[in-house]
Amino acid sequence: MSDLPSRIRALLRDPVMSWALLIALAVLIADVAVRIPYPGANGAVIDFDAFYLVSQMIREGILPYAYDTAVMIDRESVVAGSPTFMPWSYPPQFDLLIAPLSFVPRWLSYVLFTGLTLTAYVAVLRRLAGPWLPGVLMAIFPALILVTRLGQSSLLIAALIGLSCLIWLRGNDGRGAAGLPLGLLIMKPHLGLGIGAAAVLERRGRILVLAATTVAITSALATLAFGPEIWAAFLAGSEAAQANMAKGLYPLLRMTSVYALLYSLGLPARIALAAQVAVAVAALASIHLAQRRRWPVRRVLGVATLATVAISPYTYDYDMPILGVALALLMQDLMDFGHRAERVALFAALWLCTGGGFFIGNALFSGLVYDAHSWVAFGGIGFLISAGLIGRILWRCPAGGRPTSAR
Repeated sequence: MSDLPSRIRALLRDPVMSWALLIALAVLIADVAVRIPYPGANGAVIDFDAFYLVSQMIREGILPYAYDTAVMIDRESVVAGSPTFMPWSYPPQFDLLIAPLSFVPRWLSYVLFTGLTLTAYVAVLRRLAGPWLPGVLMAIFPALILVTRLGQSSLLIAALIGLSCLIWLRGNDGRGAAGLPLGLLIMKPHLGLGIGAAAVLERRGRILVLAATTVAITSALATLAFGPEIWAAFLAGSEAAQANMAKGLYPLLRMTSVYALLYSLGLPARIALAAQVAVAVAALASIHLAQRRRWPVRRVLGVATLATVAISPYTYDYDMPILGVALALLMQDLMDFGHRAERVALFAALWLCTGGGFFIGNALFSGLVYDAHSWVAFGGIGFLISAGLIGRILWRCPAGGRPTSAR
């Protein structure tokens, strides 16, 4: 058994494992595609159903009503065959992206959207992780199951984050090219804060200028497409989402933030939010610390990507493909400087934060409403342990390089 660690290390680099995991996801996509033409079969909607409904509302010329919670719930409940709760709060730029979805049948639209975003994500992850791609996919596989099952947008968001890092690492930021995918993250703006902060600290002005230009252009396109009134509707929808979150109407069990963890433990929303602000400040400070230690850009970007999923209180297990980008950037360091027990604990914690909440929730809850304080947000625990272990391991990394292993 003395060669067991070396066998595990080889497994984490085995391309056959990557193909096995991706084939499993392809089978899952096919299974969802077969069932998706039958609304109401499961008494629930998936995230892609909301995307498809909004696309239909765009074609009908009534997009602003998508941000009206009552209207959106009525439409989703028809699809689900029972009452459901999934308000719409995406920015108008995302509306532009999903506008064409309803031009083809729902099942085909789902396959195209999920298949293409998964392909883009894996392609970017492969370039960042190199031989460690199998290990990265294994570490976040519960989240990949969730995203493909739900038809979520997080694969696209994570691919944009990874692409920005990839361009940056290649040294193609002389014209600020990394700012283009960074600017496109306006589709979920809170998930672009980590890389944006790294660009500020690294004084990458051209990246920031191109990102801002991209935001301005996409905002103008959304205004031209949907009219200026779309912004008032979007702001109203965002305010409603914040109010619903403070009331505990969103499934805290599925969230990975400190806010969700503390709120699910029974603390008042204002206390949980204050703690979340403190964590966000600490996450941004970690990027500054990485930069001050003169770590290689790859490591700084890995820390920045990890910080991204620590900032917002509104972070779900399905957002954790972003964590895969961080792991792809940091995996070599984690393998070189982490002790065996740390790596095992990290893998377990990653599985908890990338899917534990979903599978526990599936086992415990059914229906629309449940007591937000009945169960602990396990994903938040998993994320805190994961971030703590990654930070502990990276602290051993010397400034500017990696001369030898820590052991």
